[in-house]
Amino acid sequence: MILERVGSPSGDCQTRRRQGGVVTGDHGQHWPIDDDLTALRQRLLRHAAHAGMRGERLDDLLLAVNEAVINVLEHGGGKGTLSIWHNDTCITVEVVDTMGDLAPQNIPPERPTGTVRGFGLWLMSQLCDEFSIHQVSGESRVRLRMFLHPTPAL
Repeated sequence: MILERVGSPSGDCQTRRRQGGVVTGDHGQHWPIDDDLTALRQRLLRHAAHAGMRGERLDDLLLAVNEAVINVLEHGGGKGTLSIWHNDTCITVEVVDTMGDLAPQNIPPERPTGTVRGFGLWLMSQLCDEFSIHQVSGESRVRLRMFLHPTPAL
């Protein structure tokens, strides 16, 4: 399931698979998810800024990724990896939870009400141009994608 904002140039940010790895414009970076969220956010910020993310869109990406990482630590297996890569069109972040309980049907179609928690998946779907969850080989993979030069919504 991919959720897209109106005006995103769908299909312009493709990745290719080669021997299980992702081949992209910058070959990406990968970090383990642990309790040091500050260091993880700083690495993500540096990579995203280098790719060309700025301002509110950069803030949106950082917030969405933070939500995905916290889900791994609080609701998942407590272990996982964060991978980030970009090309000329977009920046993609993949957060892998080794427990693998998260599934596409967990994405709420509307903002949850009547609770002070439980907004993370909905928020990710609102902040990113593309948001998807995949279950593979006992893992949950949350993919967050932001276009570097988004087409303005009409």
